[in-house]
Amino acid sequence: MQKFRPIVVLMLISLILSAIGHLVFLRQWSNDHFMVGINDGLSQMMPFKHLLYQQYTQGEFFYSFDFGIGAGTFSELSYYFSTSIVFLVTVIIVSMLQTLHIIQTTDVLFWANAAVFISIIRLAAILFITTRLFMYMKISKPAALLGASLYGISGMYFRHVTYWEFFADAFLWLPILLLGVEKIFREQKPGWFIIAVAISMIDNFYFAYINLLLTAIYILFRLFIPLAVNEQSKMKNMISFLVAGSIGAGISAVSFIPAVYAYLNNHRPDFKQEILWVDEAIDNILFSSSIIVLPAFFVLVLFSWFLYRNKTFRLFALLGIVAIIMHNSPMIGSAFNGFSAPQYRWEYFLSLVMGGAVAVAIDHLHKFTWRSFFIPALLAIFSFWFYTWRDKYFEIDSQFSTLSINALVITFTLLFLYTLFKKDFIKWTLMASILIWTLLFANLYQTEKILEEGDISQVGKKLMTGVDYNDPEIIELLDYIHEQENNGPYRIDWMEGVRNNTPIVQDFQGFSAYSSILNENLLYFYLYDLEIDMGRESVSRYATLGNRANLYSMLQGKYIIRSRGDSNIPYGFDEIHASPKYIIYKNNYVLPFARSTANVYEEQQLAAASPLMREQAMLTGVVLDRGEVADPLPEPDENILNFATVPIGATFNDGLLKVVERTGGLNLNLDNPPKSGGDLFVSFHLITKAEDQGFLLEVNDYQTTRKSNQSIYKTFVDDLTIRIPAEDLIKIRLPKGEYEITEIQVYAASYQALRKQADEPDLSSNLSIDGSQVELNFDNAAHDEFLKLSIPYERGWRATINGEKVEVLKADFAFMALPLEAGNNNISLSYRPPFFKPTAAVSIVSLFLGFVFVFRKRRRQNEKI
Repeated sequence: MQKFRPIVVLMLISLILSAIGHLVFLRQWSNDHFMVGINDGLSQMMPFKHLLYQQYTQGEFFYSFDFGIGAGTFSELSYYFSTSIVFLVTVIIVSMLQTLHIIQTTDVLFWANAAVFISIIRLAAILFITTRLFMYMKISKPAALLGASLYGISGMYFRHVTYWEFFADAFLWLPILLLGVEKIFREQKPGWFIIAVAISMIDNFYFAYINLLLTAIYILFRLFIPLAVNEQSKMKNMISFLVAGSIGAGISAVSFIPAVYAYLNNHRPDFKQEILWVDEAIDNILFSSSIIVLPAFFVLVLFSWFLYRNKTFRLFALLGIVAIIMHNSPMIGSAFNGFSAPQYRWEYFLSLVMGGAVAVAIDHLHKFTWRSFFIPALLAIFSFWFYTWRDKYFEIDSQFSTLSINALVITFTLLFLYTLFKKDFIKWTLMASILIWTLLFANLYQTEKILEEGDISQVGKKLMTGVDYNDPEIIELLDYIHEQENNGPYRIDWMEGVRNNTPIVQDFQGFSAYSSILNENLLYFYLYDLEIDMGRESVSRYATLGNRANLYSMLQGKYIIRSRGDSNIPYGFDEIHASPKYIIYKNNYVLPFARSTANVYEEQQLAAASPLMREQAMLTGVVLDRGEVADPLPEPDENILNFATVPIGATFNDGLLKVVERTGGLNLNLDNPPKSGGDLFVSFHLITKAEDQGFLLEVNDYQTTRKSNQSIYKTFVDDLTIRIPAEDLIKIRLPKGEYEITEIQVYAASYQALRKQADEPDLSSNLSIDGSQVELNFDNAAHDEFLKLSIPYERGWRATINGEKVEVLKADFAFMALPLEAGNNNISLSYRPPFFKPTAAVSIVSLFLGFVFVFRKRRRQNEKI
């Protein structure tokens, strides 16, 4: 037991330091406020944890019909938590506590409450692992712990864990990767590196990319800075890294490849803005940066040339200097973000090498003299002055400035005293002052940068159980709807504000989803094929069905919840229940989950057709993408209306609309307006000429927002189709400015085809939907050719009919169809992530090869001994 005592003590110290680093958020938690971002934290992190925990504890690991309209969660949520090691361990622990009735519920509120405690344990593990890494590199334990604290208890850690919790897991895997690197260099032992690569790539494909880039940079420097006397040649080391890295990557294949496939089959517009190599504005990394702030001691030791004689210090210091230069390059930020919009998510590497450099410098503090201290001190002071001069937003009286300046004075005073007297208590006081600065800065960062500037102080139980997130009035309405239903799938169109993952939070099947990775077919369906307006332009999400009755009916949209006074109610929906603020409407024309058809159309036929004609083809038949001969397109269900265009508060010439008043636009006076009770569809191409200004678009009582041309969330989809209730006059309104508005068309819908389809009987029976398993019977008495299913098309679905495998076809632009047999069809569908079986085989073989490789290396080393 004695040999484990130092490990246990280090673990306890790490846990205590981690808890002190979280004091601000522990105080927040005691007041029912949480360590969760008000935007993505509440809209993505908490809902996804809730969804995946429910799935995993019910034995479902691959698919959910509760995520949007349906999605493969294993691959599409791999960017978040589906393969996160920390989350999987959390699931095991929480499920055990729930089994013991220590934990009662695991809703989103539970996960918000748990966030700070999960973070404390994660940070303690980071401190422990990083301390062990530095100790392995021959750094004393106290100095190693100090260096690890500079790495872990950093502003970036708290920024990551609050806004995008899974980002913080990368802090765990980077030091393990570097330990694996050092094991190969120093001992020619590849086991740690194999494990580290495998874990990193299993855990999160995005941060695996970042961490492996950072590890490659470390290896590059390390090749030219040997730290041990018995290191192999550069070529042998490179071979070891390539072999071990390949084996580690192979072990991760079952997780990594489906995740990357989902990423590649996502849709996000290319980043179109210019990316500079050097940022013109300076990020004040010595005082107030929201990314990283360097302690005064680190700045000083970078200028202490004599320390560079120590190879370990040289390694960390040079990496630190390079990282500081890289931090000021948007192009580097773009490279670490897959060459998309620049993001500053990799700078924890700078914190790590900074911690290493400080730790080595502390161990060599005795080499400082007052002469070797003087010039570095002046250069460090000049650096602080330089950053205050270049930062036009610098405030001398801010708390960050006060803390940094006090730390500068205290650090330099203590170091100067140490150079004069060489007393150990001065050295320990200096180390304590650096640690105290680290803890004070972390808590100040949480207070000012996160709670105040990030509005996280608003995130609490009151918000999460209130009208803006999980409205009790809405919960009662949802309960009412669920009580009306006893069989068959149904969906509800409802969303709290702009929170697209509301259906997950409130436990119902809806029409919205918000995730960085979504099914490309569904995104194209919304943005391009059907031009469904979602009420808000933004990437990485879809929502509602644009009040389009045909789409609601085809996708089992049986209910909608609307605020009182909202006139944008789709055709065929009638009020059935109301509360003080909301009304439930029920669809009279819901179509079955499974429908057969003999009418086959091809996507190529509809390439030049309007979205409404595509909708009509979906309603009356099936749209395939096979390039074969197809049936003639159906008769249009809509009439094109003529109109006169009248500018209001604006001028309009050759498609250029100049709104000169606060609000203006166009009136479309219809020649033959339809009867009331029907729908109008207005289509047009709209581009704002403003360089950087989002705007509100109004079409009669319907409102939708459009992003600025400079926004990284802009879709650049400018062909719009807006549904409005039938009226004599169509008013298009925009704020003051210049716009290009062309290709204006107006359609009137009759819905004859919808009513006809709704009259057809449901020929399916025994429908069972259980996550990644769907089973049903279908009576194909009409000898139709295909069966359409309201399941989004994804690679990974397999189907059998009457025990025989059949091809799963992409149909209706984003959904599925199966070839039918005459008579009764016993249908079974199952989903597994793309390439799941072959990648599982690769993982198993790679694991075996890893054992063989490590064993042979160890045997050769033993033979040499």
